[in-house]
Amino acid sequence: MKKALLTGNLLFTSFVGFTQTILSGSEFFDKERKDGFYMNISIEKKFVEKDWSLFISKYGRVAQSKEVYNIKSANFPDISQDPINLMTKVTSDQKVKTKIFASFIVDGGNTISENINLINGAEKLLKDFYAFAMQNEDIRLAERDVEESLKNLDRVNRTADKLTRDIEKNKREKEKLLKEIEENKIELENLLKDQVANKQDQENARISVQEKQKATSILKTGIK
Repeated sequence: MKKALLTGNLLFTSFVGFTQTILSGSEFFDKERKDGFYMNISIEKKFVEKDWSLFISKYGRVAQSKEVYNIKSANFPDISQDPINLMTKVTSDQKVKTKIFASFIVDGGNTISENINLINGAEKLLKDFYAFAMQNEDIRLAERDVEESLKNLDRVNRTADKLTRDIEKNKREKEKLLKEIEENKIELENLLKDQVANKQDQENARISVQEKQKATSILKTGIK
């Protein structure tokens, strides 16, 4: 059975909300160049790899090695009734831009000139994956926003708890200071009272000394 490789010119996939360009090109697989189709998608490679492997797994068993994802006898009824050797590669040279290449080798002798559905089927496959990947990216971004919002909520809640603790601490310190001020006031009043009493004691002691000195002086005069 003859094998024919799907090749084609520039294809455009247009569907709700955007236009996705699909191009014809080639990639090396084990040093052998394969023709096929590719598109670029603005999603990180690690996410595209996960989504692509999951997406094509419904067409057959996926054999994965580094950036290569192949299915030996894939079942693509929209492309061909015969089994297809699907050879794909996911590459990236930028953080948020990833290239998906797919080569479709068809058993049965079908060529593009004989059946335009071959191109349309390959185009639809990539188009469907684009929609699938973008939906998953939207979900990831939404989940990331939720996570960031939860982190922010946790941060402001921790700030609120700290403020509450600081306010309660400040209240306790204020109560302590007010108590110390009241105690200091009472202590000062007692000290002032003691000072008045001490001045009186000083005066009494001074008078007592004077009287005793006078009495002593009289006694000394009488002896002479």
